[in-house]
Amino acid sequence: MAGVDASALAAYPKEITDANWQKKKGLIGKAVKTGLGAELIKCENLQKKIDTAKLDAGSSAPKSTEDIDKAVKEAKAHYAAAVEPLRKQLLAAKGTAEEAEKKLKKAVGGGAAAKEAAAIAKALGNFAVTCKSVDLEASIKKAVDRVAMLNKKATDELDKSILKFLTTYKTFKASDGSKDNWEKLIKQNGRSVSNSVRQLDAYNKKFWGTFKNFQGFDLGTLKLTEDDDKTKAMRLKLAKLAKDQVVEIAKFKT
Repeated sequence: MAGVDASALAAYPKEITDANWQKKKGLIGKAVKTGLGAELIKCENLQKKIDTAKLDAGSSAPKSTEDIDKAVKEAKAHYAAAVEPLRKQLLAAKGTAEEAEKKLKKAVGGGAAAKEAAAIAKALGNFAVTCKSVDLEASIKKAVDRVAMLNKKATDELDKSILKFLTTYKTFKASDGSKDNWEKLIKQNGRSVSNSVRQLDAYNKKFWGTFKNFQGFDLGTLKLTEDDDKTKAMRLKLAKLAKDQVVEIAKFKT
């Protein structure tokens, strides 16, 4: 069986529910004690513990290799903690269903119930195979491809965002440092540099520890929303600090 997406575990097969067994086993099946219902209930309860999002390395929208490594570790841990116990219980229930089939075949009028037990045994085996065949690698590849795409975009944008920031900084430096000028000249251009620096591993490791202190160049977060002379001067000083850092970023070679 080819690898299957983890989402295949989200819907529990109706044919292997206790409710289905109780409905279809008939009077003879009810009279013969097989223990199958209890085993099916155990399967159902274990399936409810599975969070398919945790099995998908891309569900948390990873942005870096570190994010991927963390997501992969969590996916494998969740598989071991939730999916593998279900798979083992499905096989145990399958064995019980096969024994139930044998027992019911021997009972007078138990043919229909025996046939249903056989069908349940087959369905339990199929769902156990589905559990075994969950393809974690496919979601990992998607996550890796996503991060590669983000890295390419960040690389393509970095030089352009640096040049634009340094250009608009000159205009801001010559201004009075007003809130309006910050919003027009510094905020978005600073954010563009931030996005690339944060995304690219080498730049992140060297510069993000400092550059993140500019808080996405949001004046509300920086608590610099007033337009008095003191705050204007603080904005001019902060822009100068950012400019100096951007110059260092521009010089950096990976």
